[in-house]
Amino acid sequence: MPYILEHLTSLRQEITDLRNMNARSVNRGADSQVDQSAMEMRANRLAEIKKELSQMLNRPEDPQVWWEKGGRHSRVA
Repeated sequence: MPYILEHLTSLRQEITDLRNMNARSVNRGADSQVDQSAMEMRANRLAEIKKELSQMLNRPEDPQVWWEKGGRHSRVA
């Protein structure tokens, strides 16, 4: 569970950074090919993050990863 929280925090920070870079780019008003390419790369990364977040909502395919309500693992010794 700590991994998920750390990963979500990391993604949230990355989203904030990408949005800030896009805002600075728009405010500069420079429309060079390099600027346009960088903006497209940031937009693609935002789309990747969105896809990754939506996949996190799906149940894992490996049944060993599933857990019961209350966070207890269901293992039979």
